Amino acid sequence: MRPKLLEIEGLQSFTDAQVIDFETLGETGLFGIFGPTGSGKSTILDAITFALYGRVKRAENGTQGIINSRRDTCRVSFTFELNRDGKRKTYRVERTYRRRRNSPNSCEPRIARLTEVTDAGAIPLCDKATEVTRHVRELLGLNSEDFTRAVVLPQNSFHEFLMLKNSERRAMLERLFYLEEYGKLLNDRISRKLYSLRSRMDVLTGELMGYADASDEALEEAKAAMEAAEEEKRRTQKELKKLEKIYNESKEVWDLVCELADLERREEVHRRAEAEISEKRVRLDRAVRAESLADMVRRNRELETKLSEARRQLEEVMAVLPGIGEQLELAKTEYENAKKDAALKQRKLVEQRTRLQDALGIRAELEALAERTDELRKSVNETVKAIKSKDAEIGREKAKLEGLENRLRKLGEESERLRTDPGYRQKMQMCADLEKDAAALEKSLEQLAGRKEQVHRAIDGLEKQLADMAAEIDESMKAQAQLAAAIEQHEEGRTDDRDSVMKSLEKVHRAQGVYQVLKLREDEAEAAKARVDELKAAFDDRKKKAEELEKKREEAAKLYDDRRRKLDECLKEREKNTAWLLSRNLKEGEPCPVCGSLEHPAPAAHGADGDTAALEREVEAAQNGLKEAEAALKDMEREALIAAEDLRAVSGQLEQAVKELEKKNMALEDERQKLPDEWRSLGTGQIRTRIEKADARVKERLKEIEAWESRLSELRKASEEKNEVLAKQRMAENGIRAELRAKGESLAQIEAEMEQVSGNLVRIRQELSEKLAGYTVASAAAELARLSENDRLLEQAEAEAKKTRKEAEETVARINGLNEERGRLDAERIRLEADISGLGLQRKEKERRLYELSQGADIEESLRRTDSELESLARKDREHAQRIAQLEKQYNELNMSRSRLESSVSLYSESLAADSVKLSEALAENGFDSPEEAEKSLVPKEEQKAIRAEIEAYDQESVNLKAHRKLLEKKLGSRTITEEEWRRTEQSYNELLERSNRAVSDCEVAKSNFENISRKNARWKEIRASLDDISHRHGLYDQIQRLLKASHGKDNSFIDYIAEERLRYIAAKASTMLQVMTRQRYTLELDAESGFIVRDDANGGIHRAVSTLSGGETFLTSLSLALALSEQIQLKGQSPLEFFFLDEGFGTLDQKLLDLVMDSLERLCSESRVIGIISHVPEVRQRIGRCLIVTPPTFEGTGSIVRMEKS
Repeated sequence: MRPKLLEIEGLQSFTDAQVIDFETLGETGLFGIFGPTGSGKSTILDAITFALYGRVKRAENGTQGIINSRRDTCRVSFTFELNRDGKRKTYRVERTYRRRRNSPNSCEPRIARLTEVTDAGAIPLCDKATEVTRHVRELLGLNSEDFTRAVVLPQNSFHEFLMLKNSERRAMLERLFYLEEYGKLLNDRISRKLYSLRSRMDVLTGELMGYADASDEALEEAKAAMEAAEEEKRRTQKELKKLEKIYNESKEVWDLVCELADLERREEVHRRAEAEISEKRVRLDRAVRAESLADMVRRNRELETKLSEARRQLEEVMAVLPGIGEQLELAKTEYENAKKDAALKQRKLVEQRTRLQDALGIRAELEALAERTDELRKSVNETVKAIKSKDAEIGREKAKLEGLENRLRKLGEESERLRTDPGYRQKMQMCADLEKDAAALEKSLEQLAGRKEQVHRAIDGLEKQLADMAAEIDESMKAQAQLAAAIEQHEEGRTDDRDSVMKSLEKVHRAQGVYQVLKLREDEAEAAKARVDELKAAFDDRKKKAEELEKKREEAAKLYDDRRRKLDECLKEREKNTAWLLSRNLKEGEPCPVCGSLEHPAPAAHGADGDTAALEREVEAAQNGLKEAEAALKDMEREALIAAEDLRAVSGQLEQAVKELEKKNMALEDERQKLPDEWRSLGTGQIRTRIEKADARVKERLKEIEAWESRLSELRKASEEKNEVLAKQRMAENGIRAELRAKGESLAQIEAEMEQVSGNLVRIRQELSEKLAGYTVASAAAELARLSENDRLLEQAEAEAKKTRKEAEETVARINGLNEERGRLDAERIRLEADISGLGLQRKEKERRLYELSQGADIEESLRRTDSELESLARKDREHAQRIAQLEKQYNELNMSRSRLESSVSLYSESLAADSVKLSEALAENGFDSPEEAEKSLVPKEEQKAIRAEIEAYDQESVNLKAHRKLLEKKLGSRTITEEEWRRTEQSYNELLERSNRAVSDCEVAKSNFENISRKNARWKEIRASLDDISHRHGLYDQIQRLLKASHGKDNSFIDYIAEERLRYIAAKASTMLQVMTRQRYTLELDAESGFIVRDDANGGIHRAVSTLSGGETFLTSLSLALALSEQIQLKGQSPLEFFFLDEGFGTLDQKLLDLVMDSLERLCSESRVIGIISHVPEVRQRIGRCLIVTPPTFEGTGSIVRMEKS
């Protein structure tokens, strides 16, 4: 453990937060904490122990009076490191306590927290006061007393370890060096182990009784039952094998019959759909033909509509155009005349409007001046009124202030009357606590007396039970010894080992089972191989046929593709010739009958009138050839499909048969592996002969040991019964002893508690009487209640006084503010009156100028008339211009429309005539009487696709059904079976299969029963061996327990020995340091009782008790011992103790001795151990390079302050 950082705030003499950096302070290995007496040096050590353990050793009850009188809380934060296995971990422990409300000297925890500080941040470990203390003890392995005796030695406590009693010192060493595991913990572990072994022995003894049913007769009966079950299993499996062949053949025929019936149902459904498919074929054909005419019909309809619309529009334009021209000429003439008259009127009206606008602006300024004057007069009136209001408000606030000052005087007098002296309150609180403690002790004493009487009665009853049980155990042990001798004598006459015989018999039976299965697997493998050979021949034949048909199908498909291409070429050639015929009638500037364009940059360039008939004959011939090729292709596809389906069926059967053969061969090989190595290469006949001979030999050996085992079983049964009785008696005895021991410990504990409680009660009553002497107080608790009520009233009075004082201050502030506001209002009144006078002069000048411009007339009315006349002139001008522009635009648009419509009518008429002729020819060619009939035959593309797919699916289904029927008829041949015949065969097979399964199950059950009985016989031997081993181990543990307790029969003899050896080592290390510091005069040793004594070598080596040493000698001896002890301490047995604190003690040394001590401390400190000294001796300060200076608190309220000095 190594300190890093300490923060103190509000603890004892420390008021404000102070931070001590131990890492910088301990850089040289040795540092000192210096300051005057009472400066707060020792409080630094108190802060460390308070942070770690939540208590200060110097304080009453650990926390009484630790908070600074000027603070209500204290806070301490201590950061330290632990080095474990070469890895350093940092921890921070924080505690904040606050003063109790009704007890000024007492405090209670408000915050307690322990965290592990890592590079990733702080990890909280616990946050409750008791948990933090417990966790710190677990980390360090030290309690607060050990910490202040071996690590941090507070003022006046450095010699405690030297002066401790032997028992207390041993207990401390046991905690410091973790010797508990060699003391009570080791004894407890051995006791638990002994109890566990005894329990195990009892369990094994009881378990032996559970194997009484593993007799030879039961084993023989199980064997006979197993053989009978195996015979029944062989018989049923043989019958099943014969019937299985018939069943498989019948199942195959029945499946084919069912499949054929299902096919006939599908064919009937297919035939019913034939008429519907025929109708869809016709509809699809007409739709295809109509689709080629759809564009021509649409174009013809569009040309008719366009021609009709163009003629109608042309008639409308010609009816309107002449009237629009006449209106345009008349409007232009009227516009020129009106324009000349408007120019003269406009000039006069503009001049008049300018004068009126100037007059209007002056009048607005006059109105603004009048409005501003009214506002100023109103502001003057309001200001005068506000001044009077402020005067009244100032009078009210002064009266209120006088009342508040009177109330404050009365509250001050009441507070003085209610205030209580802190010393008197503290004494009453202590007396009340003592009264409460005395009442609790009296109640506890009554409860302990009742418990003591109960324990006495229980002990008497248990002692009587223990004596009775000991007598019963002696009788049982004698009987058990006699039975054990009889069993031992009988076992010596044993002739053979049943285990080896049963293993041999089990081996023979296992070989018999393997032989039966092996024979069955050989027959199955031969049958499977024959089936594979048969299917391979059938597969080769069908594969050859399928390849031939596939080749013919490919040839038919190639022929179909060639004829399809030929038909496409003929159709394209016919389309080209049709385009050429249309292009011959095109004329420049006339619309195309196909696309409507007036330009024809690339017309069809070749074709002839005589080629059309020849092209039609070629198309017809190509269509006929394509139909023949398509029919041939469908026939070949149907035959190829049938052949492929037949090949797949045979292939599947062959694949299944090969897998079955592999499975049978693997099963055969697996069964051979179960035979002994020397039998695996033999034939089945040789194996059977070997098995029969081995069976005969084993049965002869088995009969020889039956008689011997029968007698042994009787003896063991009697021994088991007696063991069970003895185990129960021992368990009962152990229970009584344990309960008796517990009651004795409980009685001793109760008596000790009663003695302690009685002493505490007398002490508390005496202390209470002394503290209440001189006071007329009947009850301290009642007096505290009265003081609490006074405190409450005082708190209320002070709160009210504070509130009243604040209100008075606010009232004075308001009065001052009101006076300032009144002065500002008075100045504002004077300024407003001056502004009103100036505005009157401006108003008179504006009124004169207004009369000159308006001559007394109404300005707005004159201005409205002028604006109205100007607007009327402008509006008339705009209306004339708009009318002319509108008529011109209308006339031009109508003239352009006329020209365009005349051209459109001519063009549409010619195109419609030509297109109608072509449409009539096309309709006749495709078998339609009219365009309407062709339009009705049209079908959407998606619907065509769906109809075509439905037809193709129907045709493919026809092919599949024919192929499927042909395949089924071929498989059935002349075979057939009725449903009744199949049901009888299936029922017979299932019944025989169930009998066979039942026989196999019965055989396995019989075999399992036989093996179970054999195992139980072997298990008994294992239990016996385990029982002997555990009994032996129990004796060894019992011997170890007796050795640990030694001749004294105590639980701590061994730990006393270890602690004494460790203490001798520490004393030797301390002697080395002591001899240096005393110039070889003193040596520290142990006496016969392991107590410390000092050998004075300067006086002939006489031994002196440590109590005879002087103050300086005691300090040197205690320092040597503490340094040696701290050097040996390993926190929690893992982390080295890396620091040591010593508070005072140097004042008892002279200068030479002080130099020796400082030299020794400088040698002992290092990077791995830091030594801190707290002192006020100037000579010590001069010897140390790192110093922490503590400045004492001042009367002004400043607490202790720390600062670091380096030299």
